[in-house]
Amino acid sequence: MSSMKDRVEGEFRKPVVYGNRAVPLPEKLPNGHTHRWTVYFRSFNDEPLSKFIKKVQFKLHQDYENSTRNVEQEPFEVTETGWGEFHVGMRIYFHDSQERQASCTHYLALRAPEVTREGTVPVIMKENYDELVFINPTRKMYELLTDTNDVKPHDSARWFFDYPKIIAENQQRMANLAKQSDQEVSELTESIKVIASKCAAIREKLKEADLKG
Repeated sequence: MSSMKDRVEGEFRKPVVYGNRAVPLPEKLPNGHTHRWTVYFRSFNDEPLSKFIKKVQFKLHQDYENSTRNVEQEPFEVTETGWGEFHVGMRIYFHDSQERQASCTHYLALRAPEVTREGTVPVIMKENYDELVFINPTRKMYELLTDTNDVKPHDSARWFFDYPKIIAENQQRMANLAKQSDQEVSELTESIKVIASKCAAIREKLKEADLKG
């Protein structure tokens, strides 16, 4: 456990995308597998994650041989065949072992949503935008996280989904929810004040009644 003097105060974020791509096989395999899929963990920007990520551990369904797969170099992904959908656990290890590991879970999609076609073959993709958040990272991690060499901004042409639009819509949705929540809290506060005022008035009347009695 490193002391605060070994750490850099602040919050640092690295945007990432994790998900899977799947295509149906031309024919069902003898083991019943119907799809070939790849599950992955990638940088949202054009940046090598291996600068600060040591490995990504993928936890597949227990029916797979060697169901825990450790990928120690980019691309951080696993390709397999299968017939069923399941949750894939991902654990991210950093080059500085003092930094806490991160984890996420992805539901492997094989049949929807279809995003494009390769000829007549449907391509299924399901992805999630997320951020790795480092609070008061170690100095070593800080240097790795803030190294801007080989870092380029997000290139929408490299992705199927329009993430800038998705992120903007999500931010607007969150802002609307926050506004709605503030309004509801304000209305509830006013209602409490009204009730408190009525209770106070009733108490005064009871006092007057006691005095008269």
